[in-house]
Order: sequence, then structure tokens, then C-alpha cells
Amino acid sequence: MSSLSLPAAELIAQTLGCILFGVYLVTLGIAARLLLTMESGKLKRRSAINWTIVIVSIVIFVNATLNLVVSTIAIVQAFVLYTGPGGAEHVFMNGSGWQTIVKSFTVPFQSLVGDSILIYRCWFLWNKNWVVIALPLLVWLANIACAIRLLDLLGQASQGLVISSTVQPWGQAFWSMTICINVMATSLIVGRIWMVEKDNRKFGIDTLSQNRPRTVLSHAMQNIIESGMIYTVLSIFTLVTYTLQSTLHYPASHLEIQSVGITFNLIIIRASRTSLSRQDVASADAVTVPIHFTHPQANDDQNSSTPVGDRQEVVRLSHDKDSEIMFAPTRMV
Repeated sequence: MSSLSLPAAELIAQTLGCILFGVYLVTLGIAARLLLTMESGKLKRRSAINWTIVIVSIVIFVNATLNLVVSTIAIVQAFVLYTGPGGAEHVFMNGSGWQTIVKSFTVPFQSLVGDSILIYRCWFLWNKNWVVIALPLLVWLANIACAIRLLDLLGQASQGLVISSTVQPWGQAFWSMTICINVMATSLIVGRIWMVEKDNRKFGIDTLSQNRPRTVLSHAMQNIIESGMIYTVLSIFTLVTYTLQSTLHYPASHLEIQSVGITFNLIIIRASRTSLSRQDVASADAVTVPIHFTHPQANDDQNSSTPVGDRQEVVRLSHDKDSEIMFAPTRMV
């Protein structure tokens, strides 16, 4: 199935890629300011910066820029420099050309980076429990193998499309597993936030809400769900166009690669603004909420001035250096 000619699809893809890259740069600038500076505008101390998130942001930026630059070179070569038989389509059909290989590398690589940070967030929120992320992690590793095999097949093809029958099964497997990882990790993250929110409401605590109708946790769930939906919907669109062997896959892949960076930045921006809107946590890194309950038995061995009936269970809600909402383990004190 091919609804557009290959040259037309490449031109549309390049146009959409440039527009979304501009959106990405705007969100990156805002996110970088939140990651690297304080409210006063001064640079944060090195120890106060979350370097993991900063490095991931740099990797995503370099990869997205590389894809756009190589796509531009291919467009210029096809429509301006090449004057041989077959026209622009001949250039785009060169399956083993370095432009095709680089573009085919940057798109799945961007998705793998986005999936890895999603799994990392899930692992952190679940108290660094490896069992919880075992399945998403295994699928992610399998996805790396699919991407490598996909690039290997493209490198062996002298002529053909990235949506050709030879490489299609591997591409289908890659995008299918990308969707699965996104759904699983997002569900686990939202589930963890919902569990903490449920516990807080169970004990009559509206965490940090200051009598507002919605809590920080509710905003966090909405942020994660909305960002995850953007990425998932575009991944499904990419999978459908790839399966149908439609040239619409080229615009879809450009939407996909830029959406990873945009959604990554939006999570940082929206989480930061939600945090800063709470006056009681504007200058704090963490808030501890005591929940009182009565124990049926006393511990005689414990020399504590606190009565047994006043012992507390602490739920700690912390805003880390890049303004993601993280949760420390619930513990007895």
C-alpha cells in the first residue's frame, strides 16, 4: 500500500520534522532552565543537578539533530544535486546508502532511549525493585536485538525501502514491543502513584493540596498518562503505516523521533510547575506527612518517649533535582 509517491512522502516528512524540531527546541530550552538553574536564575551547584536526566537530554538532542541534518542532506542530494536517471526516487531507494542507514538508526535509537528512561522512572518509583521492571526490561533488550537486525538487513540491501518485505517483520516486532514497553511502564508508574494517593486519602490526608480540589499526585498521574498517550499513539501510527508498507511511514517516523524529546521535556516542565505552584514546597526538596494510627501491641524493648498509640507511619513525597516526583519507601519509625 502506498498512498504517496516516495519523493512526496520524504518532503512531507522533512516539513513535519522541521516543525516538530522547533517545538522540541522550545520545550528543551524551558526544561534546561528548570534542570540547571534556580528560581532566581542562578546556576545550580553541580551537586544539585540531576546529571542522569541532563545526559539523557543531551543524547536525545544530538540524535534528533542528527536525524534532521541527514534528512536535509538527503533532500538536497535528491532534488538538487542528483541529475541521473530515476530522479529523486532513485536516491531515496538506495537502501544501503549512508543517509538511509543513519536515519534508520536514529529513529529506533530515540525510541530505545525514551523507553529506557521510562523504565528507569518505573524502577525508581517502585523503590528500585528489579522484579517489577523485569518484563519491560527484557522486552527492551529484545528490542535492541530487533533494531540491530533491522540495520543489518538494510546494510545488505543495495536497493529498496525501509518498509520492504525483507525488513518488515523486524520493524513490526520493534514497534510492537515499543508500544508494549510504553504501556507496561506507564501503567506501573501510574499504579504506584495511585497506590500512594489511595493510602494518603485512606488516612484523611490530601497531600500538599492546601484545600485544592486536586493533589500533587493527581497532577503527576495526569502528566504521566497524557505524555504516555502522545508517545503511544504515535508509535501505533508508525506501526500501522509500517505494516501496511505505506510511504506514510516516513512522516510517521519523523513524528515519532521528535515526540520522544517533546514528551520527555513536557514531563519535566509540568512536574516542575506543579511543584513550584505549592508555596509550602517552593523551597523544599521533600515533605514528610505523618499518619497516626494505633498499634494493638506495645514493644517493651523500645526505649522511646513516643507512646505506642502515637507511633507514625511516614509517607515521604520528594521532588528530586529534575522535578520528577519520586517516592521513598513507606517505613515504620
